[in-house]
Amino acid sequence: MSYCINPNCKHPQNSAHHSFCQSCGYSLRLKDRYRIIKVLGQSITSRTFLAVDEDQPSKSRCVIKQFRHRDQSPSSPAEGDAVNLRLVPLNSVPASELERLGRHEAIPELWASFAQENYHYYVHEYIPGRNLGCELDQDGIFREGQIWQLLNDVLPTLEFLHENNIVHADIKPENLIRRSPSSEDSHAADEPEIAVVDLASAIDPENALIVDENHQGSAEYSAPEHLHSQASPSSDLYSLGVTCLHLMTQVPAFDLYDVKSDTWVWRDYLKYPVSRRLGRILDKMVQRHPAKRYQSATEVMRDLKTGAVVAFNTLSTQQKLMLTAWGGAVVAIASLILSSIPSNVSRVSSQSPEPVYRLPDTRAYPPQIKRIPPQLKNTPAVRTLMRSFSPVWAIAVSPNGQLVASGNTDGTIQVLDIQTGDVLYTLSGHSGPVGALAISPNGRLLVSGSGDNSLKVWDLWSGKLIKMLYGHKAWVYGVAFSPDGETVASVSRDQSLRLWDVETSEEIGQLNGYAQDVQSVAFSPDRQTLVSGGSDGSIEVWNWRTGRLLRSIKGHPNAIWSVAISPDGRTLATGSWDRSIKLWDLNRLQSEYFSSLPERTLIGHGDKVQSLSFSRDGQTLASGDFAGTVKLWQIETGGLMGTLKGHKSWVDVEFSPVDNSLVSGSFDDTVKVWRLSP
Repeated sequence: MSYCINPNCKHPQNSAHHSFCQSCGYSLRLKDRYRIIKVLGQSITSRTFLAVDEDQPSKSRCVIKQFRHRDQSPSSPAEGDAVNLRLVPLNSVPASELERLGRHEAIPELWASFAQENYHYYVHEYIPGRNLGCELDQDGIFREGQIWQLLNDVLPTLEFLHENNIVHADIKPENLIRRSPSSEDSHAADEPEIAVVDLASAIDPENALIVDENHQGSAEYSAPEHLHSQASPSSDLYSLGVTCLHLMTQVPAFDLYDVKSDTWVWRDYLKYPVSRRLGRILDKMVQRHPAKRYQSATEVMRDLKTGAVVAFNTLSTQQKLMLTAWGGAVVAIASLILSSIPSNVSRVSSQSPEPVYRLPDTRAYPPQIKRIPPQLKNTPAVRTLMRSFSPVWAIAVSPNGQLVASGNTDGTIQVLDIQTGDVLYTLSGHSGPVGALAISPNGRLLVSGSGDNSLKVWDLWSGKLIKMLYGHKAWVYGVAFSPDGETVASVSRDQSLRLWDVETSEEIGQLNGYAQDVQSVAFSPDRQTLVSGGSDGSIEVWNWRTGRLLRSIKGHPNAIWSVAISPDGRTLATGSWDRSIKLWDLNRLQSEYFSSLPERTLIGHGDKVQSLSFSRDGQTLASGDFAGTVKLWQIETGGLMGTLKGHKSWVDVEFSPVDNSLVSGSFDDTVKVWRLSP
């Protein structure tokens, strides 16, 4: 198919073999080189096309942006035009500067800039994938985890633009492209997953203090100062914040702001609650007054990682009066909470971690744990162990059942006494969310994986950072200790599974078999089998000591975010985004090549399955999903034993190794302990 680029053409669709439009006679090859395939989008200032560069042997696809030439009067025969493009000043950011900016891995390259007849054209690199507007329409509302990932991907790109005195001026879902992982032209593993496109309308706020009316961006997402012909880096942050609100609600941005009360009401439209921390960050991003807003992407990223967010009050007068009435009570309660925080909490500095490369002195003793005499009759069925100021992404329970580690989206890890909820240590060192945790079999070491692409090994008894493992080129999704505690396995968005020697911190091998992200990993108690699950729904079974791939099967139609192996090593459980859990005979998967059917499929979750954990006797499986629901399954029959409801969002679960209690950590900022019947 060929598309006629003449805006006045009444019938632009043509067959691919034609050289000239059959309707208007216009050439179908722009500059005798680019063949237009279809329209990707259009506005009053421009049109965007998908095209093929037929001069290249590979016939590469590209994106072409069409503007009316600046010397052409916009009042030409406009009444008969199929598309009336306004005059647009193309020299706000020179093409040479756009070419330089395109060297950034999250910005499409500018391949050509030229004028032809009455129009000016930019030819950009084509990035395969879906824009976030299409993703919202097709996949539904974004959850909190997706918003954190979006901000972590896009903010560094905006920081780069702003440091180069460029304001994008049109951040919206349609201009954020999630790269397609299945494409042959897929991005490198270390590139951001989301690309920022359409810089043709970007402005230089230092050289163009007055923004032309054609540069005011999309009205729904534009900062209020755009209406007054002004723009700054904080304007992009406002637009990004509004974009996040729209993705979380699927409600037009105009409807998320109540003009009468002069306040944002986006929380009223949430289908899934979000953490207070993310809410505060978004509230500050979308402040209507520029001075009350974040002034730089760096500030936002700092609050995403650590530190309190000071949000300006945007409440209505009635809401302020209500808060005033409750103010005294809130202050009193806050004082009680603060006074209960233990004084022995230490914090490891992320600026200068202690570079110890051997285990600490073995004569060191575990931290002092306050023991509470068991009073089963008075112990509630569920206890909220902790309320944090950041969503809890991952949890791990020590082998003696006394400690719980929680990995948070602000990059910290908190080590808690499971009985009292006291915070023994707060470990700081990661610059991205901590999404994976594992404790060694002897209970001494904690390994953490993060969105900063690194793994860190901590002494769980002293709270000190003792090792840093570098090698992954993208987000670390899962970690696990081998049964002997001498090896760590990690999986990542860079499509690799890596093995590390705990003692030397050296990478001892890579197991490469996936074409997409590897999401989950688990060791078998047999000391030689390792199982991993991927974003494409594949299960791979490895002999990790030899590096041999024993089996690879398509286990689910969607991503597998959790794998777990029973204590006896016989049953493999896989949890997927298809909302199902499958139980497999691990021995058959290894020995019978043509056996690819699960023993059982467990159906009951209403949302994507996020986490799995076997009880210590291997007879019960706990599963947690994105909606915060926890379910308990009987392995022998596959029957549903019960549903635990108490969380409001994405939940990670792990059984205690010593009793029938279950620990859960959630994006609703809480860690809970559930006392289950024997």
